Amino acid sequence: MAEGTVRYAQIVGETLRVLRDAAEPMSPRQVTAAVGDRIQPTPYERELHKSGGSRWETALHFHSGDAATVGWITKRGGWSITEAGIEALETYATPEELFTELNRRYREIDQRRKQAQQNLSPVQHFITETLRLVEPGTWTAHDDLGELAGTTGSEVAHFFASGQVKIENSYRVLNPDGSIPVEGMLNAFYRGTDLRARLEGESVQFDPSGHASQDQRLTSDALKELRDARSPEDSGSEPGPAKRAWMVRGSSVDGYNLVQPWLDEGFISLSASQLGRLDQDVAYEDLKQAVERGYEHKSYAYREQRLDEFDRFLRRIREGDLLLTTTRGQIYIGEVTGPARFVESEGGHSNLRRDVHWFNPKNPADPSALRAPVPALLQSQAYVVDLTAAYDQLAGLVQGSQMARVPPPAPVRELAFSEITAEFAKDLLIEQAELQKISDLLFERKQVILYGPPGTGKTYLARKLGRHLTTDGAVKLVQFHPSYSYEDFFEGFRPEPGGSGTLTFKLRPGPFRNFAEAAADDESTPYVLIIDEINRANLAKVFGELYFLLEYRDESIGLQYSAEEKEFTLPQNLFVIGTMNTADRSIARIDAAIRRRFAFVELHPRVPPVRGLLSRWLADRGLPAEAALLLDELNRNIQDADAAIGPSYLMREEIYKRPDGLERVWQFDIMPLLEDVFFGKGNLDEQFGLPSLRAAVAAAQGTST
Repeated sequence: MAEGTVRYAQIVGETLRVLRDAAEPMSPRQVTAAVGDRIQPTPYERELHKSGGSRWETALHFHSGDAATVGWITKRGGWSITEAGIEALETYATPEELFTELNRRYREIDQRRKQAQQNLSPVQHFITETLRLVEPGTWTAHDDLGELAGTTGSEVAHFFASGQVKIENSYRVLNPDGSIPVEGMLNAFYRGTDLRARLEGESVQFDPSGHASQDQRLTSDALKELRDARSPEDSGSEPGPAKRAWMVRGSSVDGYNLVQPWLDEGFISLSASQLGRLDQDVAYEDLKQAVERGYEHKSYAYREQRLDEFDRFLRRIREGDLLLTTTRGQIYIGEVTGPARFVESEGGHSNLRRDVHWFNPKNPADPSALRAPVPALLQSQAYVVDLTAAYDQLAGLVQGSQMARVPPPAPVRELAFSEITAEFAKDLLIEQAELQKISDLLFERKQVILYGPPGTGKTYLARKLGRHLTTDGAVKLVQFHPSYSYEDFFEGFRPEPGGSGTLTFKLRPGPFRNFAEAAADDESTPYVLIIDEINRANLAKVFGELYFLLEYRDESIGLQYSAEEKEFTLPQNLFVIGTMNTADRSIARIDAAIRRRFAFVELHPRVPPVRGLLSRWLADRGLPAEAALLLDELNRNIQDADAAIGPSYLMREEIYKRPDGLERVWQFDIMPLLEDVFFGKGNLDEQFGLPSLRAAVAAAQGTST
């Protein structure tokens, strides 16, 4: 370890291990003492800051806060490790890998919180004022506040968690099922306290599984009624809910194109001939029953689609929201100016309406100005599509109109990889032009597979290249195996304990979905997913409908487990590097669909960039060239290209510190591998044994001299 450094990774790792090994929650002082005994702080780490604390103790408490934020530990009633923390210890083999993952997860959460603060800033006062209505004995959910404020429950939760000041009553905001949020999602001023006991002291009832009674929940409708009941002098001049953006499709409604009447008369509409007349403040359950009654002659899938559309049109679209519609490739933008209303219309094609002020009814906007993800969202088959993520972008399309009060989107940093430098190429001992070729190919194609026989450094190069091309925290590695599935990779239902000893199933995102969501929130930064041993899984099973998006990044697609959500788009800034060991499965037997979606880069001892790598590595360290000559001779004797041996087996410095180092590598690494590949094909020692190879190399050198 270099002098003048603090071993952050070791401190974090031992903190988690101390908590894992403890029989009960520990006090901060106990944790500090136990970790100190294990790591034996260096003199530099024991130096005191001006505040009086040592460097290593400051690091422990600072990064334990990060671990609590990501859900690896909890500090309620003493420090203890969570199931997620135990899983992290089991997943990440080294302290460095564990610490890197902790930093990545924390940055991801911190980014979402900063975004939440930015998104919610116009309505923070609205939310905090609404929280005053949540009195003792009641509770509400993030989703309820989000629906009332015109945003999402997730953004509300991150707003609370990112708050640098105390947000009164935010401890009365729970998960929709009544469970208490994880500690990292609480307002900082309520962390480390027993919130269940506090709420029970206020007469909130909990079932044995820890869920608050739904009868005591203030839903968005109940909160709205409480707000409406307040006297005008109590209301003040607080801002309203955040504005959102929507697309309503009208170019083909029961075979009719209604867009021109919309533009001429200033409205949008849905066909609701069977719905009956409902108020726009109708409760969701009442709306659902109305859809079930009115459309009972239709399939359940049709009723679910209509329910979602009516819910958005009646309950979620608000006055002041941005509205977009398209026809014949032309884009029109307006602002919703009135509540939902029912009118008589011929054929019932447009009897549910909302008034709209169109900004450009005679001058359609240029669709080429739209950036991702809008083009893909516009391909959705739904009649009502949420475009709030692109609000600023859409507002910026309309110039010289009332929309001028909405600032155009700020310039976005151009998506680009970090430059392949001569220093980076020297560090890898690979030609700069070869690395640049792989970088360019990855940027253009989005997906690349590094393939070759064992020992050619596929995973090493993928990790080094991924971390060089982008910033810290934007690289993730997953490893495929024969039992890996779509549910493991993208999303699926997972069991979790329910009440009375029962099990329930909850939809959980996998690493790919989480990584894609992070990339979508940071569109100017490249995100690199490394899939190690990509050919060991059933790729069609693992990718499912995502196969389509690998080839068509500008499109969107419905998900098999999240059909109720808007269609999913694979971000343009998500890049995939796969590694493939051709000794396991020949490249020729790879599914044609995956071959078309990935570019393939060969890493083989006989071709660049691997050719000559061992010679360069030995020369760089001043070591004899014998190992490189032996490896070249070995691979000349191996007729099967997929069975060649890569240089990585001989690129360990400890080999050359022993007089029998090469013999040990041949005995315990190389020969067992060849015996497996060439099982039953004669005496392999005569062909591939170290004495035979040394004799051949000596003969060749004698001839040349």
